[in-house]
Amino acid sequence: METRKNILILSDTSDTLALAPVGFSDGEKTPPDEFLLIRYGDNDYTKGEERGKFTFGEADADAIISDFSQRGKDIVFDYEHQTLKGVEAPASGWIRSIAKGAEGLVVKVDWTDRARKFLEGREYRYHSPVLYFNKEGRPHRLHSAALTNHPALHGYPALVANDDKQNKEKAMNEHLKKIAELLGVAVVALADGKEDEKATAEAVKAKLGEMQAAQTAAQAEKAAVAELLQLHDCKTVEALGVKIAGMVPSGDKAALEMKLAKIEAEKAVAKAFTDGKLVEAQREWAVKLAEKDLAAFNDFAAKAPKVTPGKLDPKDLGNPPRSSDGAQAFTDAEMQVFKTLNLTDEQIEKIKKEK
Repeated sequence: METRKNILILSDTSDTLALAPVGFSDGEKTPPDEFLLIRYGDNDYTKGEERGKFTFGEADADAIISDFSQRGKDIVFDYEHQTLKGVEAPASGWIRSIAKGAEGLVVKVDWTDRARKFLEGREYRYHSPVLYFNKEGRPHRLHSAALTNHPALHGYPALVANDDKQNKEKAMNEHLKKIAELLGVAVVALADGKEDEKATAEAVKAKLGEMQAAQTAAQAEKAAVAELLQLHDCKTVEALGVKIAGMVPSGDKAALEMKLAKIEAEKAVAKAFTDGKLVEAQREWAVKLAEKDLAAFNDFAAKAPKVTPGKLDPKDLGNPPRSSDGAQAFTDAEMQVFKTLNLTDEQIEKIKKEK
């Protein structure tokens, strides 16, 4: 037989402990068929002048569930732990199943008609499990449970709650699920398959935040478009597009672009002359290139050496073209310039004719 020190009776009789009360509301009450029996973590209690606590974890829940399965029978729910006192101990209900929930050990109870009346009439309000502890001080077996009105263990709610409140909470949860569905948010599920209302609400809140941000951005864009339309005295974006397209006729636009290109080309060519990168014979070619592809010309001008005549090595002059009377058509300095510019014989011949 197990010794008394290894059993914890959670009700506040002369030598027992039970659950501490938390608020209770008036109105019709409905006893729950399924509820949290023992929560995970530290469970504090006050028994007379003594304070204490025990820790309950998933491994402890597994041990209790395993013991329940091996015994293969329902666990009694009595009144005021009468089962332990050797007196007449009628059952208030029977624990039919035990499982792990998100918060702790959950039981399903089949209440007797008498117990239901007691609970509905608020003659009993709290529950009290009786636990056996092993040598390591861990709970490993559920002996029984009781209805009691003398709780000592802290932080557990009364068994019964206001029906109106339950209905409102249920309606609120269904409303939350509907909102989540409309927003395309998946309902978050716990490990035991139950719906995690808190996590789902957070997901819905996050989705609404994203939608609000998108709406704010859209409103800002709409305001900017409206301001632009007002500035140009237009009622629609299409009208604004037509107006902008008609501001400069296509023919005038092309002529204007050509004129601007010519101005930019002449400026680039003038700079190239200033930098000593061109000779007069190249002007026409340089302007055409700059008008056609200003970037290509600027690249040429940046890389081209200066063509200002300097000391020349006769061997670098090659065979310059001669005039019809046999005289050399260009000076050695001019021929060095031509060679530096990589002019072809045809280009040199053309220059000679124009000279």
